[in-house]
Amino acid sequence: MKKKLQTILSLALAAAFCIPVAACAPDETGSGIPDTDIVLAEGGATEYSVVIPSEAEASETYAAELLAEQFEAATGAEIEVRTDGGAALDENAKILSVGNTSVLESSGLTLGLDELNEDGFKIKRYGNTVVMGGYNGRGTIYSVQEFLNQQFGYEVYAVGEVALDSVEKAMLKDFDMTEVPAFRDRSFDGLAAYNAEYAMSLRLNPSTSAAEYDYGNSRDWILGSHSYYQIIPNTDGSAYGLPNYNDPSDEENYHPSWFAQGQLCLTDPELKSTFIENLKTIIKQTPYGKIVSLGENDGAGYCTGTENCTCASERSQYGLSGYIVRFMNDVVEEVEKDPEIAARGLVYCMFAYTASGSIIPPVDLDTGEIVDESCRPCDKLYVRITPLNPVCYKHAFSDPDCTYNQSIYEYFKGWKGITDNIAVWDYNTNFSSYYFFYDNFDSLQSNLKFYRDEIGVVYLNRENTTGSELRSLVDLDTYLNAKLMWNPDEDVSQLMNDFMENFYKEGAPYMWQYINLMRANVNMMEQTRTEGYHLLCYQNPGDMVQYWPKRVLEQALDLLEQAQAAYLPLAESDPVLYETLYNRVLKESVCVRYMILSNFDTYYPGNTQLKNEMLDAFEADAEIVQGTCYREGLSTSDFIESLR
Repeated sequence: MKKKLQTILSLALAAAFCIPVAACAPDETGSGIPDTDIVLAEGGATEYSVVIPSEAEASETYAAELLAEQFEAATGAEIEVRTDGGAALDENAKILSVGNTSVLESSGLTLGLDELNEDGFKIKRYGNTVVMGGYNGRGTIYSVQEFLNQQFGYEVYAVGEVALDSVEKAMLKDFDMTEVPAFRDRSFDGLAAYNAEYAMSLRLNPSTSAAEYDYGNSRDWILGSHSYYQIIPNTDGSAYGLPNYNDPSDEENYHPSWFAQGQLCLTDPELKSTFIENLKTIIKQTPYGKIVSLGENDGAGYCTGTENCTCASERSQYGLSGYIVRFMNDVVEEVEKDPEIAARGLVYCMFAYTASGSIIPPVDLDTGEIVDESCRPCDKLYVRITPLNPVCYKHAFSDPDCTYNQSIYEYFKGWKGITDNIAVWDYNTNFSSYYFFYDNFDSLQSNLKFYRDEIGVVYLNRENTTGSELRSLVDLDTYLNAKLMWNPDEDVSQLMNDFMENFYKEGAPYMWQYINLMRANVNMMEQTRTEGYHLLCYQNPGDMVQYWPKRVLEQALDLLEQAQAAYLPLAESDPVLYETLYNRVLKESVCVRYMILSNFDTYYPGNTQLKNEMLDAFEADAEIVQGTCYREGLSTSDFIESLR
């Protein structure tokens, strides 16, 4: 008889296992893969061992340790981890092979890039032996996660919430499966940016230098997102030992005209030559990178013309994006002439940026014809499209009735018409108000399917609550994004049901009522406002809070309090679990109280005492749930002080 365990783990032990995309008819256990007649473990004992390569990489060691740890937790059986010793595949041997072992090599199982889209993996049974691995280290870890998921129902819903089936007798599954991610790169910040292992457990590529493992996304990208001034520094202290080209005291390198209007003068011949040589230096100092970021600066205007440039005329002839593509094509061609660099198989990624206007492709949007062949990105150059304001995330980009999204839809199609090398940097929150209820549930799956099916996006970065671990429904949001970025065809309703039941437990019915209440108000605005309801990346709470009646927000708080009250029986029997569950709901309470405080003088005019009491409680609770930043660049304490 199986017993479902809900385990609270420390961050150091947290690891997650994604819901599988099953290829077989479900068996009676619900795994999706039928059992064999081979006993994997019984009565707290096993004849199996885990095998890794003799010179295992960090990812393979981590995956094997994860497998052994959770195998024992599920079966009570301690399983040995050992190296392969050069042994070939023996179908009679009771072995779980992890990574690039000699067993894998002799099995004939292939793990190619084209087939697995870099992070994909395979698990296959050969008699008693199971071989699991991926094209890269991440894929190997994912293969172990999936093995555990199929065998023991292992699933993570959030940091500290892991589910596992406890079994007296485990029969080996008849594994023969392949999983491939929809997008080669799946970066997501917010909670995932502060815990690399958590991000790994959800099959997200960690996008922070805090990543602990050398297979994390922080080691895939060379240079930051806005990299112009990293390549041509305009201040001292370059991370790559490059000079400051805006320092008057350095006469040899002083080129102030290169920095006209806050970007770079891309047609100055000397700048281009310096850009190319500096980029070579940076690449050689970053031997582990795979993708070179060539991103324009954030939101600044471009050069309007200097003595040594033709910037203005090029932009007039080719458009801003064509002007940038032409420069980047030349840079990539010259950098790749270096044999050491060419041997690495790098790709390069430029922005098509909303903030500057370069998101508009160098094509005739009516006909799709390219402005000039020199504006077509070369084979190694990717274009990273950024759907930023004015873009609506309430509605799908392909929704013809959303006036905000008609242009962005055409821009995507325009870029797709001239290149298959497309990346996306999109947005998953309101940067003017992280805590405000952000209802993008209707567009999330639709947009990801659009990226995959119509645009062919390769690299996907979703910017979330940069600088903050808190936003409305942050744990659910992270979970859904992770699942759908791996496979946009997942059943969203089932994902939400599983998450709510396991994360909120006894409080789940009230949390469902809360979500339905808040979404009902959003839908009311959609139906009753002349302009409908649109969800922007930068949306002042003062522009929207008037449409949130006090009765709705008070009812929301009441439902959250009922959810917390549902945990009271645990207060004495399991105080640690009680506090954990209570604080999960407290996150959402802080967000609702932020909405109330943002419009307090309308809801409770003249009640200074109540405001101060609410501010005191809000400040204390925000600290408990790591609500340190309420909007981009401003702390929660700034918000509180503005209302004192």
